[in-house]
Parts: sequence; structure tokens; C-alpha cells
Amino acid sequence: MKPNPYRREKKSLNAEMNVVPYIDVMLVLLVIFMVTAPMLITGVDVDLPKEQTNTMNQNQLPVIVSLTDKGETFISYEDNVDVPVTEPELINTLSNLQSQSNSTGSEPVQVMINADQNNQYGAIMTLMATLQQAGIEKVGLLTGAPLPTPSRP
Repeated sequence: MKPNPYRREKKSLNAEMNVVPYIDVMLVLLVIFMVTAPMLITGVDVDLPKEQTNTMNQNQLPVIVSLTDKGETFISYEDNVDVPVTEPELINTLSNLQSQSNSTGSEPVQVMINADQNNQYGAIMTLMATLQQAGIEKVGLLTGAPLPTPSRP
């Protein structure tokens, strides 16, 4: 008898998972994370002092003025992040923000100083005097989380 050309051959089932598409997806995700990870780190690198402090209650984002241990000053407000400024530019910017706050009737501008712990006391006091010249009344100092104290037996 002649074999039927329309008859199917029974093959054994392949129960193994095809992982090639999963590997492709993982490699694409890896590349995406490698590209975006350096962009997630923003801000001026300062070594904050570590102290236990109370947090501020605030309805608006504060203006952050960063002072590095090299004496460089940066300002972060609204959509501007870590913009290098000179003292006159800082006074002008803060005065403008303060006048905008007064004209809209909202709370006064709050400024947080983000200073490296290795800064000289005089540099921070000079910055605070500059903030006072700009008409800023609410000033806070940022700190890092306190270091855990070793437990005694």
C-alpha cells in the first residue's frame, strides 16, 4: 500500500521554554537603565553634616542654595536645578522670587542652605548675609541623616 501524502507525522512535543525573546528584552532594559542611571543623580555634591533635626512643614518647595567647599554657589528653584550664580545674581534672583511671592499673596520664599560640612563658618555667614540683603526672612540649613550611634553592652 502506498503511504498517504496528506497524513501528518506525529512529533514529540517540545516542552522547553524559548528564552531567547526574554534575553533580548532584558538586554534592552539593561541598556536603558545604563543610559538613564547617570541622569538620575542630580545636585551639587556636598558633604552635609549629620545631625538629628526636625523637618519643616511647608506648602511650597523651598529655594535651595548650595555652597561647595571650594566656595562655588549654586541655586535650585522651580525648574532651574543647580544653576551656578555669583553673589549679585543670587541677590537679584532671590529678590525677584520674593517680589513674585509678595505680589501673589503666597507665603514668603523659604531658602535652604545646602553647605558642605568642610566650609568655613565665615563663608556660610557671608551667604546668610547675602540672603538677608535679598530680603529673605526664612532660612534653614540642610543636614544629612545622623550616623547610627554604636550600642554599648
